[in-house]
Amino acid sequence: MNLVILDMRHVIVLTILWWLPRLTAQPIQLKIYSEFQRVDPFGEIVAVDRAEKPREILSPAVARNAYASFHIVVKTPPGTPFILYLGQNPEDTFKLTLYREWFTQAGGMWIPDRLERVLEPYDSRLQPRAEDIAGRSVTAFWLDVWVPAEARVRRVRLEAQLNVSDRWVIAPMEVRIRPARVPDFATSSGPLPPVEAPADQAALGPLRSFLCGAEEPVATGPVCVRRFIRRNAQQDMALARELERRLGRAAVLEGILQAVGASELEAWCRQPSGRPGLGAEWYLRVRDYLLRTAQ
Repeated sequence: MNLVILDMRHVIVLTILWWLPRLTAQPIQLKIYSEFQRVDPFGEIVAVDRAEKPREILSPAVARNAYASFHIVVKTPPGTPFILYLGQNPEDTFKLTLYREWFTQAGGMWIPDRLERVLEPYDSRLQPRAEDIAGRSVTAFWLDVWVPAEARVRRVRLEAQLNVSDRWVIAPMEVRIRPARVPDFATSSGPLPPVEAPADQAALGPLRSFLCGAEEPVATGPVCVRRFIRRNAQQDMALARELERRLGRAAVLEGILQAVGASELEAWCRQPSGRPGLGAEWYLRVRDYLLRTAQ
């Protein structure tokens, strides 16, 4: 009789041990991605943006008098309330603007595109109902980080802080403010690729304009991920023009072509694409070259 009772106790203990991780390990995640890695409502990188080795956003370099942008992705069990905070040290180094990303269905994919500015901290309990997407577990954000022109060249801790009930998850970055300063320039709206196109295609217009002398027609559109990617590329090309004045056009062209994996300008201009062999985040290599050269 005692043996039976002991065996039953073992069964109960083993059952509890089996279920305990499943009860306590809730799927709560907080991740930061580059602007070229859009995440769908289920926590996966959108198919057209997937990279073999996505860049880890741990210590991004940024220019002064310019924006740097990131996707912040919160993954929680459906219906679980959360609060998202942003922190920086030293305080008030950057001006931070947070947008909620709304998903749209295109090309057989759910893609974050339209942006709605939200206050920080973001309390999900006070927000409009999310899109009705079966199996959805993600709320996605676009973070604009404005780096003032007079910012000191240094490292600044910037982090997203997620609070779910009594749990905290932190996603930190050590942002490196570089000597590069983007000159003032007049931004212009231009045509955007379809929402289902790879995210990097939104940067091609400004890059092609600089490299190939192509003029872009003026166009208007909603505040969206694609438009902000284009704006950031315009900033980069403003810096490229400043370097052109200092170093000469030939030197800058050579550096950018090397970054996009091209050996000949005319061939690239006939069919511009930096992606073959370089991955979905290829454009970041152009930005890396400009920041490195400007210092």
